[in-house]
Amino acid sequence: MTDAAPLPDPKRRLPPIFWVLIVLLVALLAVGIGSLAYYARLTYGPKEALWAEPWDMPEPERINAGLAVWSLAGTEPSKVYQHAMAGEELDTVAALALLTPRLPSGQRLGWLDVLAQRYAPIEREADARVFLRYTTDLAMLLPDIDDQLRADILLKVAEEWRALGETENARWTLEQTLVLAQYSPYLTKPARKQLFLDIGDQFVQLGDSARGQAVAAIPVLTEGVPQPPVSTLTSVLSRYPERPPSLEKLIADREAAAQAYVDDWNQRGGQAAAGVTSFLNNRLVDEDLGRDAFYDEVFSRESLAPDEQTRALFDRIEWYAIRYRAASRLYGASITPDWEAKRMDLGIALRDAIVALHNRSNDWVASLPADQQPEARVAMDRLIFSWAAIGLYVGANVDLLSDTMNQDIAALNATGVFPRSTVENGRARIELFYKTPPAPGDISQRPPQQ
Repeated sequence: MTDAAPLPDPKRRLPPIFWVLIVLLVALLAVGIGSLAYYARLTYGPKEALWAEPWDMPEPERINAGLAVWSLAGTEPSKVYQHAMAGEELDTVAALALLTPRLPSGQRLGWLDVLAQRYAPIEREADARVFLRYTTDLAMLLPDIDDQLRADILLKVAEEWRALGETENARWTLEQTLVLAQYSPYLTKPARKQLFLDIGDQFVQLGDSARGQAVAAIPVLTEGVPQPPVSTLTSVLSRYPERPPSLEKLIADREAAAQAYVDDWNQRGGQAAAGVTSFLNNRLVDEDLGRDAFYDEVFSRESLAPDEQTRALFDRIEWYAIRYRAASRLYGASITPDWEAKRMDLGIALRDAIVALHNRSNDWVASLPADQQPEARVAMDRLIFSWAAIGLYVGANVDLLSDTMNQDIAALNATGVFPRSTVENGRARIELFYKTPPAPGDISQRPPQQ
């Protein structure tokens, strides 16, 4: 009997091309699934904040150019705000609130809080969070609002954090409000008691009944004292410097050109003609030349009063912010192509102008009565820091601003609730603390400013 022939191998060897095709198929599937996931994330996922760095807002076309340029026509910011909010033009309001140096503190603070509330329901929670942080920082930093308003705003912000599910931020904000409620010398007994009750209620809603009940039960034993008058700084900066008729005419010409742009923009259904845009551009450039000559002449005067110098420095900042905003297309359209080409230089000029105001304010402070000087110096520190906190102060040296403000407040011979700053990873963190006058001989030297 002969041996049987060997059985064939049931595992047939597949050709290499088969595996190549399998690898290609898997790769194509991975790319397809990844693309679908990316599209879904862009379409339905959480959107990044557009206003985290205001001067670099990536979608300036969201700003309504007709309303934004209207502010260049001499229209009061409050009127622009009203029309923009009526049309739900939130980004137009955001640019106005963040990038306008000459804006009353109460308006800026209220507008930022309203924006935080309005962004959340339209699936822009990232921007809502950004504006809640801006509102919180300004409520603690601004030098010319009373402690009752600070507490009311912080209380609202805590509630808004809770509505977004940010319980830790809500709790932290309540703790800042509690510092005011407990230690501010300027709250009436009924107002202080109501704050304790409201803070306690919010702690209960955060699930901390014990903390809420303890805060609500804090007794109010003393009546507050009257809030001090508006700071000297506010009274100085609220007025414009005295301008020559030639500059006033250039300003009037620019305002007329801006109004012509707005009228044309409205008539054309949201797009201005090239001619009116060019006309506005020319008037802005003319005004810029006129202002440069004016500022050079003002700052060359040896007899210039310190308060007039401070007003002129602030006026220059306001103008440089307009230039940089136009160069960044943050009026919602391209209106100054030449400025856009040198945007970086205009940003540096704005930064340097703010530094000059902060440094040269020492002359103004020294001209005041001795008992007013420390408060005026701290008010300037807080105002400049508030610009840095919302991104208006482009290129701010946050470490230096923190050190300067902290040491000037420590040296202040006053009792009350004040802001304190720490810097973490290049970003300032503001909190409130209660201070009493320093002990004799315990006043630190102020650091040199840049």
